Amino acid sequence: MKAQWVYFPKKETVEIHEVDVPDPRSDEIQVKCIANGICMGEVSLFRDSESKRFPLPRYVGHEGIGVVVKCGKDVDTINEGDYVVCREWATYYNNKASTAVKFSRRPDDPGVMIAEPVDCVVGAIRSYDIMPGDRVLLMGAGYMGLLNVQGLAACPLGELVVTDIKQPNLDRAKEFGATSVLNTGTPEGRARLEQYKEKPFDLVVEAAGVEQTLASAASYCRTGGRLAIFAWHHTPRSVDFGDWHIGGFKVLNSSPMISTDLGVSTMERAVRLMENGTFDQRKLITHRHPLSQVREAMELASERPDGYLKGVLEFEK
Repeated sequence: MKAQWVYFPKKETVEIHEVDVPDPRSDEIQVKCIANGICMGEVSLFRDSESKRFPLPRYVGHEGIGVVVKCGKDVDTINEGDYVVCREWATYYNNKASTAVKFSRRPDDPGVMIAEPVDCVVGAIRSYDIMPGDRVLLMGAGYMGLLNVQGLAACPLGELVVTDIKQPNLDRAKEFGATSVLNTGTPEGRARLEQYKEKPFDLVVEAAGVEQTLASAASYCRTGGRLAIFAWHHTPRSVDFGDWHIGGFKVLNSSPMISTDLGVSTMERAVRLMENGTFDQRKLITHRHPLSQVREAMELASERPDGYLKGVLEFEK
């Protein structure tokens, strides 16, 4: 079968390759991709800002949902027509059936059911070691920050304060369950945040990905509290480790790679939590693009104009 795969040959260059995809092996499934999210990981590859860790050229994609169109002869846990989590930006590809995560039903709108970002947040919330009644400060309300809001709002917290410099994002955070929001792009918001140094939080989550926020995050964390670095910082940062040491913080690297129990599939839990409505991306997916417009989609994701939260490639309309 002929399939189209997205390829980044070099910086800010996108190609769509025609690839031969054979029938699945006995233990494989063949997946038709329906939609796939545009992550800041793909943006960093497009800009070539992560060339040291992830050099180009390469095929890309990792936030997909697709439907199974063929099953290998030994596959008995998945059926044709099942919806599954998928990865590559490809119209068709083969995958080991043993690693596939199924949806329990056909989604009404597959474009808002991309599971991998939710999987990252589920794993992160697990790492936060939430105690009922915790007071939490979340710094940064972009797409991933807002997913954090949805997950944290479902926890038994005493307070959830969210900061950002974009008021529409803060309005979303309030809608999703934040107890209060602070616009730190305004003098009033900065002054209110400063007051929290007198009443610091049990958990501070840095989700902005900028040096200024990272450097200041510890000042809002109580002695012996938890400081979670959720954002992906693409360049070296400077922080005052003296403050971190004196504060006795438990510093958490709450990245997608965190895993303390291989017997727990955070992806399966992410799918469950999307299907029961705990995570709802209908107001987070702001831009949709056909595969033919992948370059325009990457440029828009790089620029992130006002109103942009998350873009999705749709392989089928």
